Amino acid sequence: MAIESDCTIRKSENFVETVVDEELVLMHIVDGRFYALKDTGRHAWNLLDEHARFGDLVEAVRGDYDVSEATCREELGKLFDDLRERTLVSIDC
Repeated sequence: MAIESDCTIRKSENFVETVVDEELVLMHIVDGRFYALKDTGRHAWNLLDEHARFGDLVEAVRGDYDVSEATCREELGKLFDDLRERTLVSIDC
């Protein structure tokens, strides 16, 4: 699923989170599965609190990392599509 700039990404209420050795660990409270985010993934997750619109999130990440827009969109799209499949976020377009 390609995520368009005007799509909104919201964290679900299906998880608890903690930091373990520089990784952000999400535990899905329904199925008990764990999902770890580190480095850029962790940073993007934290930015969701201020940048729910995908286009804004891409720009915020690009402001912090030297990455092309196309690469940033592709990688963030993969990350948040995976998190959507795990019901840790919702994506509304």
